[in-house]
Amino acid sequence: MLALCGIKVAVHALGLERISVSQLFSAMVASTVFLLGFLLSGVLTDFKESEKIPGELATSLHSLKLEIQAIQAYHPEAQVATALEAVADLGHSLVEWLKERITTEQILLCHERVHGEVVNAAVQFKGDASTLRGRLMQDMAVVLLKINRVQTIRDTTFVPLVYWMADIAAVLLFGGLVMARTENIAESVFFIAVISFIVILLLRLIDDIDNPFDFSDLDSAEDVSIELLELAVDRLKV
Repeated sequence: MLALCGIKVAVHALGLERISVSQLFSAMVASTVFLLGFLLSGVLTDFKESEKIPGELATSLHSLKLEIQAIQAYHPEAQVATALEAVADLGHSLVEWLKERITTEQILLCHERVHGEVVNAAVQFKGDASTLRGRLMQDMAVVLLKINRVQTIRDTTFVPLVYWMADIAAVLLFGGLVMARTENIAESVFFIAVISFIVILLLRLIDDIDNPFDFSDLDSAEDVSIELLELAVDRLKV
């Protein structure tokens, strides 16, 4: 923003301003802002969905723990300690994966291993166990579903062509603001500062929230909170 203001002052001092301000120029500003608004609304949809995922994972893990403990309540001789430890390990691995400290292949292998332990615990329930086993398998399926959904969000960006259009429109807008004729340089610099600040901020915000799970990037300011999941994992270890 400061660089654009400096260039504007230099261009004005050298008398290089060639573009007259008209209604078409105002239309260009409006169209650029509209395009950025369209982009922002698109990425916000995924962001709002992503906010729910840590809570849903926490719910599934907690439900798994309670259902596995219920097996031992019905049958005190049942051995479920290994399954409970496996669920706690899955929760820890999910947090590590979301923070991009382990790969997707590793979390999928961990899920497969834990699934086997949960099945071993489920078969120890005698009698009509269809409902209990169904809930256990459903919770494991939800965890797998959310893993795949997070990976899809990470790998898929908004339509690249729209990003290019937004960047090109912003550059053309800034060029027009710098080259626009003005009699009052202070007023012109003020409008360049305000418009460029808003446009650049929107571009950076859109790029940031396009991946709500970018925890490994220290420059990423807008990531979904996984605090609820971390608290749930801590409870699983108790």
